[in-house]
Amino acid sequence: MSSESVAMLNRVDIFMPPRSQYGVLHHFTRKMHEAMERVGVSSRLMEAQYDNPRPFLEQIFGDRPQCTLSFNGLLPDEEGRFFCDLIQTPHVACLVDSPNHFFSLIKSPFTIITCIDRNWCDFFRGMNCKNVFFMPHGVERELKPDRAVEKVYDVVMLNSCIDYEAIRSEWSNKYPNVARQAMEEAAEMTLSDLKISYVQAFVDAMDRLIKEHGAIDAREVNFIAILDDLEMYIKGKSRVDLLRAVTDAEVHVYGASTGEAGWEDYLAGQSNIVVHEAVPYEQALEVVMQSKILLNSSPWIKDGSHERILAGMALEALVFTNENVYLKEQFSDGDNVAFYKLEQMGRVNQKVNEYLSDNGRREAVAKRGRETVMAHHTWDHRAKQLLGEITPVVKELNGQVKQ
Repeated sequence: MSSESVAMLNRVDIFMPPRSQYGVLHHFTRKMHEAMERVGVSSRLMEAQYDNPRPFLEQIFGDRPQCTLSFNGLLPDEEGRFFCDLIQTPHVACLVDSPNHFFSLIKSPFTIITCIDRNWCDFFRGMNCKNVFFMPHGVERELKPDRAVEKVYDVVMLNSCIDYEAIRSEWSNKYPNVARQAMEEAAEMTLSDLKISYVQAFVDAMDRLIKEHGAIDAREVNFIAILDDLEMYIKGKSRVDLLRAVTDAEVHVYGASTGEAGWEDYLAGQSNIVVHEAVPYEQALEVVMQSKILLNSSPWIKDGSHERILAGMALEALVFTNENVYLKEQFSDGDNVAFYKLEQMGRVNQKVNEYLSDNGRREAVAKRGRETVMAHHTWDHRAKQLLGEITPVVKELNGQVKQ
């Protein structure tokens, strides 16, 4: 990408999110703002007060940017209106969560969408949303390990516990039998296949079952609720499956519980698991810095990346994660990452033990992981890529505004 294409956009205001679990989105927002300024974009970091929006609006209208940006976007108000459409200023919605949470964005002509998974880009394009771009998570370029900090944890996982069994137990009451069966098949496929997304797996299962059993009344099926439930089930089960697969090494788990059953319930009998309370994002990074191995399970992402992987590498923890299409393009098992296969969970424990028993090998892989991330996956890289892609779209949208 040429420097001229970056310079085409020089005013991008960035909005702070109203809320964020563990402060993750606030952290991303600050770091993207800093990256934008480093690549030559004039950018204000702005936050609207719910009970007093006037100062925010005066800032926008007093010095209108070429576009605005936020993580997870700006959803419509109660009347279905989008802020960017009302002020006729393009807004870049950088989605870090799954597309089923953001269907409404396709109704906004001034919204530009980015997704962390190329499958999710295809999902939106399939709904006739043309301004969609792939932008994986990033990490701040200044994030680095402190050599004076000892790695006191053998293995760490940073995740909330999702009561997936409770979620699944409700499906028979919430959904028609064909839909429930399709959900179960889709979950099994997603948790065992390298490429297929849970959305596509559900669609494929529904198509097959409808051919076998006949059509169903679409009005009886809440497809958004189905995809939400399916996603949460896959997240919850995959995390427990990974922790259960590590039977020897001591694993420290940091994360809250979202249902009645928590980590202690799902991992009962595993004396090697130590459960901690959830910690804010910045504190979680300190925990990672003290970790030899960082476990990651994200099978709902089949062609993209998650920030945990990149942050872990930046802090020179050995990242032990399930492989996917995009990750295999960017990283190599045994060189700068440790992959496990979803269909071979029985090999996880031995592989963890091998890395813990060979400090030199583990540290070398972790160091190369950091080098790769710093060379290709910082927020500065994401900002440059994004500016190159959205500039013509923003110019086109702004050209449509009636003066």
